[in-house]
Amino acid sequence: MKYFFTTILIGLVLLMACQSETKDKPKKTVLAEKQGDAVVATSTDDQEAIITFQPKSGSSKPMEVNMAETPATKGTDTDLTPEEKEKILEKRRAKTAFNNGLQYYREENMTEAIKSFIQVLELDANNDKAYFNLGKIYAMQGQTDLALSYYEDAIKYNPSDSGSLVGVGMIYFNRGDLAKAMDYYNRAIQVAPKYGLAYYNRGTVAGQLKDYAASISDLTNSIRYEPNNDKAYMNRGLAFFYTKQNDQACTDWKKAAEMGNPEALKAVDIYCTSKDSGKK
Repeated sequence: MKYFFTTILIGLVLLMACQSETKDKPKKTVLAEKQGDAVVATSTDDQEAIITFQPKSGSSKPMEVNMAETPATKGTDTDLTPEEKEKILEKRRAKTAFNNGLQYYREENMTEAIKSFIQVLELDANNDKAYFNLGKIYAMQGQTDLALSYYEDAIKYNPSDSGSLVGVGMIYFNRGDLAKAMDYYNRAIQVAPKYGLAYYNRGTVAGQLKDYAASISDLTNSIRYEPNNDKAYMNRGLAFFYTKQNDQACTDWKKAAEMGNPEALKAVDIYCTSKDSGKK
């Protein structure tokens, strides 16, 4: 990890997907029908310090949209074939397993949460929410290959799953593939044009690519939709900083500092506390 300032100790928090993968990964369940802060430093010639954009992990919450209720059936159970009765029972079991998975997740019992969501897929192989939740948990554990696979399955069954699209984007970002990361963030914004985290991540990548105008635009949208994201103010301040708009940079850094961002506090102290703030 690179330094926020050359004179400041490393203090950035790693992305959930940036954690080192464990050696003994569980293999992905095979269904019957089918087999972040890693940061890149940017700099300018006339500034004394190196400042890095701060990636942000996704929301800590799993997908909690309730599964569809079992459709009403005509007549009584005696009118149903054995196959129809079994399908209804499987839907009910899948719903119970899904809710169990959510409860285990809230209790931070990830082992049992994983078992529950895998059980959902054994009963309902097309359940995109279960795929997303497994991707989310494995990403949190640093098992990014498994996370990527489950996220991609979620997208397969629900191309509008903006959460999985952002999840995949963060994995590619952490791997240094900014082009792929940008592609997935673009797709997330296409299907969810008010998704603040997608704008935040895309704006962060734009900043690292030194497209500061695009970075400012995306981070402004991120703040519009998620005004409590202190890192959005921090990173927009950086984009202003690199385009010599030091007053705007200091305004954003002070806002982020008020929200408790430690790097913003350092930036304000170094660049915004004197008459010649932002200059050597």
